[in-house]
Amino acid sequence: MPIILDLRQNFSQPLTAEYAIDSKMLTSVENSLLKGGNLTATITARLASKGLALTIQTSGKGIVECDRCLEDMEVDIDTCNDLTVLSADRYEDADDVIYVEQDRKELDLWPFIYDFIALAIPLTHSHTEGQCNPDMEARLSQYMVTRQEDSEEPED
Repeated sequence: MPIILDLRQNFSQPLTAEYAIDSKMLTSVENSLLKGGNLTATITARLASKGLALTIQTSGKGIVECDRCLEDMEVDIDTCNDLTVLSADRYEDADDVIYVEQDRKELDLWPFIYDFIALAIPLTHSHTEGQCNPDMEARLSQYMVTRQEDSEEPED
């Protein structure tokens, strides 16, 4: 499910395009962190002093598994990332820079967009209190250890 940027376009004026990202795209990624969702990616491309500057704004709802009850839940995704596209005759590893061959005509931005989405997912995700699956909550409560406060202060 590619999101293709045509590198042959005239970028003298900034170009903006909007892409819908649906559950099919999100689950097509091997070992995807998301079980689905509906997001929008807005990509703005403009000429920069050295190549092409991209701003990728992605927002919407993603579906992940609740850490507590293992049911599906929605998380808000809202991220804005910058990338620079530079021509090079060899690949070099760099953060926020994509090196492409001089004669390349297109660039698939989907792998980068997916990475930005994945990085925007909270490290822990669970339903708000009382929203988890009641059956799982009951099972978990059997194994929960609660801390009891001493009601009396120790005597001297």
